[in-house]
Amino acid sequence: MSGAGPRKLRLFFALWPSSRHRAALAEAAAPAVALADGQPVPPGNLHVTLAFLGMVPGSLLARLIEVGGHGPWPAIDLDFRRIECWTRPKVLVALPDVVPAAGLEVVDRLWRRLEPLGFARELRPWQPHLTIARRVRQPPSDDLALAPVAADSREPAWRLSLVESSSHPDGVRYRPLADWPLGGV
Repeated sequence: MSGAGPRKLRLFFALWPSSRHRAALAEAAAPAVALADGQPVPPGNLHVTLAFLGMVPGSLLARLIEVGGHGPWPAIDLDFRRIECWTRPKVLVALPDVVPAAGLEVVDRLWRRLEPLGFARELRPWQPHLTIARRVRQPPSDDLALAPVAADSREPAWRLSLVESSSHPDGVRYRPLADWPLGGV
């Protein structure tokens, strides 16, 4: 028997876009990504992190699913308009002009349930952002804007998700392990 111990998972809570919204966000971001000469984030990986947990023993997974299940959660409207290049991590991100109060509420509620489980709250205030490109080689010199992305009325644009991050030869992949609707408050 190996001494490797229980499997660990790299986890975070995120706002996870619907497939239609994800495709619309990727399409709106494409011109800025091309200008920045970066590697586009695959549409299937687009998300907004709410609470990064890091490496977590698999034995805590059920408890984390309980945390997400303590809804209802308010709807969060994110209107990404601004694009910035963050030079230190070499990423291109889309940002809303205003941090939504409902998003701050969800982040705070998550951390109030996560801290008793031993997770340390991020010290910096939550800044909702959508990473649209990595390994940016040519930071844009002009101010860039993201074309408005309208939500599809057939399905909610975002869900709260517990997401696993895993490394693969072709890059990182994100996979929701559980998710919950927004808009029940």
